[in-house]
Amino acid sequence: DPIWHAAVRSVSPAVFFEKWQRFEGFAHSSNRLGIDHSGGNQASFRRYTVDGGTPTPPENLLICGLIIAILEDIGCQGLRCRMMLDDGTAFHIRRDGRFFVPDDRQGMKTGAWTIRWQRFSPRDRMTAPVGDIAGFASHRLCGSVAGSSIEPVVRLLMSDVGRQWKVGELAGEAGLSKRSLQRRLAEAGLSFSRLVRLVRIHEACHLLKDSEAPITAIGFCAGFSDSSQLSRDFRATVGMTPSEYRAVLGSG
Repeated sequence: DPIWHAAVRSVSPAVFFEKWQRFEGFAHSSNRLGIDHSGGNQASFRRYTVDGGTPTPPENLLICGLIIAILEDIGCQGLRCRMMLDDGTAFHIRRDGRFFVPDDRQGMKTGAWTIRWQRFSPRDRMTAPVGDIAGFASHRLCGSVAGSSIEPVVRLLMSDVGRQWKVGELAGEAGLSKRSLQRRLAEAGLSFSRLVRLVRIHEACHLLKDSEAPITAIGFCAGFSDSSQLSRDFRATVGMTPSEYRAVLGSG
């Protein structure tokens, strides 16, 4: 599923947490997850609602389990998850790679939990081919992406298109100073924002062609802030809306 594929491509817990909260906005979820992660190897979570309702314990436990599974998949090792019981004691529902349930399940305060991990070792990220970006959508990305000075930068962006990249972060991961990155982009006739937009559109086209995911989900996976930004940037770049593009592909 493209949504979970985007989640497990996260290079760090912080990147994953940002994606989760952006996805809730995309999905217009009435039940949300508050995340307090000030850095380090710990985060606290709180379930709440924006419409006056109350998230149910089964839903809380499902969300907690998903968070645990994704954190462990992206590289959190020695993870433990703790919930409080009605008697004020703490209970580890996840430790040593196993889940545990207290004898009195009704005594679990499922609306809040804390997760700690001993260390983080990021998994190898999958990178997409970049050879077809150069002539994408009639925009000249650069004279030749393959072998060019910005190819490593493009590969980094494509390794996690759903991430909300900042120019300083991209430069640092590429082993460049911010100024050096901007100079290389300028030599290729690009700005940082335009490069990010083209890579996102490229990912959206790929997902529209090769998946049956809803267009809203595709916008999230491709890193857009909301569906309107996807439609606006896609039309400006490709000359049609995402739904029109998918219809053209379907008609052969």
